[in-house]
Amino acid sequence: MITSTFGSADIVFTGGDVVTMDPEFGTVEAIAVTGETITAVGSADEIAIYIGADTQVIDLAGNTLIPGFVDAHTHVLTDMGGIEAGQPLALEVGITSLGDAHIEQGWPEQFIDASDRGVLKVRTSLYLGRMDPCGVDEGFWYDEYPPDAVLGDRLRIGGVKLFNDGGSCANIAASEEILDDYFVQEPFHDVETLAALIGEADAAGYQVIVHSQGDLAIAVVQDAYEQVLDGRENVLHHRIEHNAFLTEEVVGRYSEIGIIPTMFGISSACVADIGWTDFYKQYGDRPGLIVDANPDLIVAWHGDDPSLLPVSPIIELFNLVTRSNIAEDGSLCEAPDWMADGGVTVEQGLAMMTINAAYALRQEDVVGSLTPGKLADLVVLTGNPLTVPSSEIPGIGVLATIIGGVTEYCASGMDEFCSGVVPPEVPEASASMSRDGQGPELAFDGSIDPESFWSSGADAPQWIQYAFPEPVSLAELAFTVYQNPPGSTVHSLEVMVGGEWTLVETFDGPTETGQILRWTPDAAIDGVEAFRMTTVESLSWPEWFEIGIGISK
Repeated sequence: MITSTFGSADIVFTGGDVVTMDPEFGTVEAIAVTGETITAVGSADEIAIYIGADTQVIDLAGNTLIPGFVDAHTHVLTDMGGIEAGQPLALEVGITSLGDAHIEQGWPEQFIDASDRGVLKVRTSLYLGRMDPCGVDEGFWYDEYPPDAVLGDRLRIGGVKLFNDGGSCANIAASEEILDDYFVQEPFHDVETLAALIGEADAAGYQVIVHSQGDLAIAVVQDAYEQVLDGRENVLHHRIEHNAFLTEEVVGRYSEIGIIPTMFGISSACVADIGWTDFYKQYGDRPGLIVDANPDLIVAWHGDDPSLLPVSPIIELFNLVTRSNIAEDGSLCEAPDWMADGGVTVEQGLAMMTINAAYALRQEDVVGSLTPGKLADLVVLTGNPLTVPSSEIPGIGVLATIIGGVTEYCASGMDEFCSGVVPPEVPEASASMSRDGQGPELAFDGSIDPESFWSSGADAPQWIQYAFPEPVSLAELAFTVYQNPPGSTVHSLEVMVGGEWTLVETFDGPTETGQILRWTPDAAIDGVEAFRMTTVESLSWPEWFEIGIGISK
């Protein structure tokens, strides 16, 4: 047994595998939690001494407990409807810590406000955008946010973000074409320019992360880091993001310089036949390349959502290991031979998503493993990803997400695993019409399940409406489109104040599944009793995948 202190614990989990992700302890039978921290891990008999009269004992009933997933690079809180709309998507899939990887001016204040109001639940590290996605320098605007500053409960400054090639703007910088009719380009910056910016941030104490997908961009960033570090240890855990194309010239240099790579989990197995070149097949979509070439290097995973959906560490673990993928309709996209041998072991993949990703955030001392003394960030799963056949990993479900000993997500009907916290009620919603099994409540459930969406089941015009239990100050609405096929649509948004409906926005233009239609008034509207979105024109049935609500308090 490993223990930090002795005494009755607040919570004891027992009766299933407890995967600590700490190589000293491995998988044990039970864990004790006191307050926000892990007290002890060990056998069921060893942990029994921590059970007192007031200890809540949770029987895992054969299910599995692991550290919370850590997403080192995502945009789920900023680009998926805002903090309060995006956060349920993370909690539902077991993400307990994340790095929001491109924070623009104005966003720190929104995060601080969410933290102050107790709304921010996921531990969040902010990476401040020194450049825009096209590589344009936006200057040192973040001087009021010093390195590692704690901005609020579960909120800190992670570092500074730079860009050296495209993907989100322009194309990637690779030495050869990766796809038929896709033209690669040169890196955004030369070594001297990047070294100056990295050196400035390094001297000030900021961790630096640099977006680089293609091998040419990676090589420039490696040279810049090598120049700045000049043989020093990378104590700030400077990183290169994405690392999608790993040629012989770059793949072995990460460990030589000591740079941390973060990598996609999602594979392209579902689009394996769209015309990838031999260069792509040899050097792209192969996380195993960097792990094999750098056996002692810490390599971390990132989801980068919403760039590559779904938001699902479990699905991405399956991708990392098998390089196969799951299509939107739930069918298997089996990896072709040229892709199948590019994965990692399940042990390596789970480490990339927990302790390694915590290291990438410089938070490995407090999260990422179930080590006594660390924060009690835990996820209850229906299966052990280390022991089930790899083909069964996608079927593993998340029953509970616990942060600091407090349940922040509880699957429906699974209260016995949820530390006594009852999941919040689904908002009341109504609609003009609904297809059987696709009622309006599904647009408010925070689910990423591809079948969880409202469908009118009839031609436009159709509406969906939500009435608040009491009037609110409404600051934002975000409507995630579900539409097949894509096409031009017209939507009218109304809000009710004092019993009267008022048109506040008309959305007119092409839309497609996954697109977000966002309404943000210049100032929050007080006294809002309800809102209604009417699809006035659409070639397909009016449907919404998810609707996020931002309320000012």
